[in-house]
Amino acid sequence: MGFLEHPLTVHQFLMVLTLGAGVIALWINFRFPKIAPEGIWTAAIHVGAAILVGQVLLPGLNGAIPDLNPVMRALMITFVLGLPALVYALLASIWVIRIAQGALLRR
Repeated sequence: MGFLEHPLTVHQFLMVLTLGAGVIALWINFRFPKIAPEGIWTAAIHVGAAILVGQVLLPGLNGAIPDLNPVMRALMITFVLGLPALVYALLASIWVIRIAQGALLRR
């Protein structure tokens, strides 16, 4: 049995994509700890920016992707626009969790 005999379902693909984005966000968090915000308000701004990117900018940028064949267009939207936005949202979430943990440990 080959790999292509059992293609991924959409749900499986989205789960793998999200897990991969989470791994990338964790790697960025641990590899570049100095880019993390210091305070909760700065982290909240990053969360707001991630929401803005995901809800406003991505749909607007969707039209900027050239009309190629449908498979190439879907791949470009997923990996050029969607994956970086998802990584940023997860990274901002990690930063909020780290700041909240630090605040709880100081109590």
